Amino acid sequence: MINMANSRVAVIDDDRMVREMLELGLSREGFDVQSAADGFAALDLVRRFDPEVIVLDIMMPKIDGITLLPKLREISQAPILMLTAKGDTEDKVRSLSAGADDYLVKPFVFEELIARLQAKLRRPQLIEENVLRWRDVAMNPQTHELFRGKDLIELTQREFDLLAVLMREPRRVFSKDHLLEIVWGHDFEGGPNIVETYISYLRAKIDRPGERGSFIRTVRGVGYGLSQQP
Repeated sequence: MINMANSRVAVIDDDRMVREMLELGLSREGFDVQSAADGFAALDLVRRFDPEVIVLDIMMPKIDGITLLPKLREISQAPILMLTAKGDTEDKVRSLSAGADDYLVKPFVFEELIARLQAKLRRPQLIEENVLRWRDVAMNPQTHELFRGKDLIELTQREFDLLAVLMREPRRVFSKDHLLEIVWGHDFEGGPNIVETYISYLRAKIDRPGERGSFIRTVRGVGYGLSQQP
């Protein structure tokens, strides 16, 4: 049985009775619950509350749940469980395609909701060992995702492969020739300067305006590694 004490759940539903029922029921199960009645309020809630799992209704005013999904994904990595009164396959496919992790049709049995939330809360523990971390950057080679803080950073396959080499040994400094051989292969016809070009691509995507230094440091006469301090 998972210890759910203080696990943060955001409930997003325009139906006041549903919100109150879930707030009361989930609180009794040990969750820390906060809710929002529409999409705009939901975005503010998720930024402020930083939930570990989100329960999201599809049919809402202002911004419907499926439209809201990608906006939530921009600010949160939390698993999202969709609630809807419609059991259409099309709605399920649209929800999952837009970034939802699970789907539950109203009316639902409360115990089933709890079981599904438990499963979602287990998921980060199961994949944690596969995530490469350095400072506030997290890379998941299995899902090809890179986050700096809560920001998802889109990388090309070559950029991802190059950064993965550095992330796996963050205290090591690699020469251009070594990186060229690992990432591009020994039969690549170009020169080592391609490494410098791709390092600049990565810096442009990862580094933040105004911060001191780069996430990827240059060691003159040696090569590249990851910086230890922001």
